[in-house]
Amino acid sequence: MKKLFKTTLIAAILGALFSYGAINFLYYKMEQELITYLVLNEEAKKLQDIYALCSGLLSVNPTQENLSGCNNIVTEVEHLSVKIKEQCPYISFYTSYINELQ
Repeated sequence: MKKLFKTTLIAAILGALFSYGAINFLYYKMEQELITYLVLNEEAKKLQDIYALCSGLLSVNPTQENLSGCNNIVTEVEHLSVKIKEQCPYISFYTSYINELQ
């Protein structure tokens, strides 16, 4: 009985230490990526605003030029999304994990 208690206690302490280290590592990496993430996220928001204006213009004046302009903006947003995932993998992991929980 004493041996079981000792083994359980050691496992619990090691688990707590591992969890603490993993959380601190993730926090450190996310802190390093934060500036890059904020800049890229701000660019994405601007492109989304431009796309909203473009789609409004397209509904009022549906020309081939307006359609290609809107398609270019969509392509840029998709490229920027991939860029965010590549340059900020820890923040992307964290945000996708939080979205799964909600």
